[in-house]
Amino acid sequence: MSANSALVKFKMVNGLIGSILEENRVSFRTLFPKLPQIDTEVRSKIEKLLDSRERIKGEIDGDDDFEDFTDDLNLANYFLACRKFSESLRYYESALVKNPQSYSALCNKGLCLFKLSKLDEALTCYDEALTTYKNIPEAFFMKGKIMFAKQNFSEAIKQFQNILELESENLDAKFYLGKSQIKIGNIQDGVSTLESIIANNDHGDSLLLLGQTFTKQNESQKALIYLNKLAEISPNHVEAHLLLGKTYVEINNFNDAIAHFEKVLNKTPNNIEARILLGKTHMDINNTNEAMSNFDKILEISPNHKEALNYKIELLEKNGKLDEAIECCDHLVDSTSEPREQLLKKGILLFNNNKTADALTIFNGVLGKTKTNNIALIYKARIFAQKQEFQEALLCIENILKSEPDNMEALENAAELSLKVGNYENGLSYTNQLLSKSSSTSILERKSHLLSILGRHEEAGQIAMKIIQTNKNNPNAFYELGKTHLILNNFEKAIDSFEKALSMNPLDSNIILKKSMAFFSQQKYEDAILCLEQIPENDDRYYYAQYQKSKIQMIQGNTKQAMEILSKVIKTNKTFKEIASNEVIFESISNMFEFKELIK
Repeated sequence: MSANSALVKFKMVNGLIGSILEENRVSFRTLFPKLPQIDTEVRSKIEKLLDSRERIKGEIDGDDDFEDFTDDLNLANYFLACRKFSESLRYYESALVKNPQSYSALCNKGLCLFKLSKLDEALTCYDEALTTYKNIPEAFFMKGKIMFAKQNFSEAIKQFQNILELESENLDAKFYLGKSQIKIGNIQDGVSTLESIIANNDHGDSLLLLGQTFTKQNESQKALIYLNKLAEISPNHVEAHLLLGKTYVEINNFNDAIAHFEKVLNKTPNNIEARILLGKTHMDINNTNEAMSNFDKILEISPNHKEALNYKIELLEKNGKLDEAIECCDHLVDSTSEPREQLLKKGILLFNNNKTADALTIFNGVLGKTKTNNIALIYKARIFAQKQEFQEALLCIENILKSEPDNMEALENAAELSLKVGNYENGLSYTNQLLSKSSSTSILERKSHLLSILGRHEEAGQIAMKIIQTNKNNPNAFYELGKTHLILNNFEKAIDSFEKALSMNPLDSNIILKKSMAFFSQQKYEDAILCLEQIPENDDRYYYAQYQKSKIQMIQGNTKQAMEILSKVIKTNKTFKEIASNEVIFESISNMFEFKELIK
């Protein structure tokens, strides 16, 4: 074939391509506000012509560019429709060399650059187009979308308003205007704009955005109106059904929520988000088997799905299937390159199920790699506290406070543990730190208690009085005030405070014992005994109360009754042997055979 003949055929093929694109509205004349579509059959025809074109091109002598502006623009538009953006860009640039003032080439090149995320270059193309032709709605629209993508919503609003001045019923411009108004926080104007669209159009995107907006505003009933309308006009709209389900969950309408999640799954059975939401909803209403079934289906699709595994662990633990829960934890650990979070979950699971030794091993392992993991430290502290190793527990908490000195939970634990280990000054210091952040009654009560232990009784009493002034129904405050009066030998005031505490907590054995001590200190022994007899045998303080009764009987000269009571106490609780052997009140009978036998 001669070069001239090849060139004629080459032009003919380009013409055929142009004709097909013209028929499908993708020709050089078309200006795109969004990506054009091209069906498979048309694409197949053009691909065959492009193959022929390349063969013919090889038969033409020379390296000249035989394609004119129209050919370049047709091919650029075709590749744009095929989402081959780099190829498309090459032809747009070639076209613009031949016709730099072509606003359609500039605008379509801008769309291509936008899809390649080259926003500033795209903006330049639209600006150049608008310097030549001042009123191009598509250019204003894409400038608005670029500004939206750059989160410059104020400028985006201006561009969409420019379009509406030219085309007042442009739905895409109206929609993006409403979307931008909502993004900038002008909810009322955004909603009005979107409602103006749906007043005369079944516009799915506007209905969805209105539903999303009112959901975020916690106006569930308004959201449901728009979302149900969207589901009515578009029954298979996945996002609509997902959001409807979530909204129904928010208002505790679980049956409707389940129905919408199931509609999604009927259409797309492998939709993991719908499965998660459906499983979680069944969990919320204690449909354990249904919930587990959904999480298992997710794990069939995605065996290492973290959220599904976590929910499955929660269900297994709730149903007492500890071994299976731990197996899931191990799966999580094995499927993660940095499994610290999963190891912590396993440790917490073991702790919650009283496997403290195994839990401690896990937490020590985590801390071996990162010494400042506060979750591991707090659980280690809890394990040591359970074992009554309070000093070790306190060391863990103090390590937390080194990295988080304002951690309220850690300060609370440090104050409590300092009290248990007898470091009252430290306990007071931690309590004061807590009070600098919160003046809660429980913290004030602890401070009063610590001051009392430290012998600062007047300060302790003042705090108790401060609590009572705020709340006259606080038994703990009256108890602490009573203890202060007892220590300061204000026995009548102590009794009065204890009685007020007992009017609110009549069975509190600690208060009863302190009241009996106030009577004892006044030598009102019968009243003291009456108090002690109120403490039932199943109370932890019962034997201490009985021991006190034996002392009173001894003071009253009732040695036989004192010995009978003391004998029962010591036989039941051997710790009272040493207490009795050092008790001054029992010195007068220390040489009695019965007493010696009892305490030996």
